[in-house]
Amino acid sequence: MASMLKPTTLTESLLDDFETVPTLSSRAKGSPRVGSARSGRASAITDAHLLALRDRQRAIAIAAQRESENRILQEVLPLWDDANRGVPNPFIRSGLFSVRKSDKREFIDITVASLSNYRIEYRGEELQQDDLTVWLSLINLARAKNMAESIFFTAYSLIKDVGWRMHSESYARAEESIKRLKVTGLTISSPDGSEQYTGSLIREHAFKAIDDSGNTRWMVRFEPRISCLFMEDTTTLLEWETRKKIGTRATVALFLHSFYSSHRDPIPLSIGKLHELSRSLDSVSGFKRTLVNALETLVRVESLANYRFVGDILHVTKTNRPRLSAAKIEKAKRIG
Repeated sequence: MASMLKPTTLTESLLDDFETVPTLSSRAKGSPRVGSARSGRASAITDAHLLALRDRQRAIAIAAQRESENRILQEVLPLWDDANRGVPNPFIRSGLFSVRKSDKREFIDITVASLSNYRIEYRGEELQQDDLTVWLSLINLARAKNMAESIFFTAYSLIKDVGWRMHSESYARAEESIKRLKVTGLTISSPDGSEQYTGSLIREHAFKAIDDSGNTRWMVRFEPRISCLFMEDTTTLLEWETRKKIGTRATVALFLHSFYSSHRDPIPLSIGKLHELSRSLDSVSGFKRTLVNALETLVRVESLANYRFVGDILHVTKTNRPRLSAAKIEKAKRIG
């Protein structure tokens, strides 16, 4: 798995040369004073010059880092289309978006159970599968934009895209989900902690924003650094229509669909492990009954070819699904 972009790496590398350059005054510390007042003034001028040079270099490094972050996302997002949407593997190989269906969301501060190679810490209102659906719809709108830009859309278009019924309850549900995604504290880090993303899932939102044409729209902006999660081999293409066919209430099937989409050849897992990863509130025995129904749903929508249990170990066989690399090859063919 490719490493994620470390937010401070570029800045640090560009500033290394300036961190270790001693100024004239620092070299003079502990040494006898020599020379005249003129040499002192020269030293002060040189020190000021070095500090100004370092400040300019720092500003350049920060600007270059931001440009690099935006470029990473721009290199990946255009490969998506409305049918196959990108999602970072840590989001769908973990319990970040649980299978629970409670209308009342608790505030949690947890280390999320995960099968990915990254440690996931989350602080905020509990996220469920409907929140993932909303986030996937919104991030899809960003695929042709710079990540620093505001994204304008209508509530109607969002409800239609996620496949919810056109009703005031759906509008309120979408609005609450966006608010919830904004007030989040998420840290995804490598096992040794050397690389990480820390931030919210949505940076900013408004429900009465004015777009460039003067129309009132809903608006969201994402954290630019979230681009570091969208590397080629840490991004899964999720079939959007299949997710919509599964339906909003079949949350275990939604979880399994995204979870198995992120694995080319799924490894056998115990019922207990899937229970842990999905953060189900059911007992393990109760979860198994729901799990079987969810697996039948995935076979019906042709996401899975078949499944079987060997004791409490689940084995599944996938149907052939698109991968990011395949999309990249196809785009190259069209361009060529």
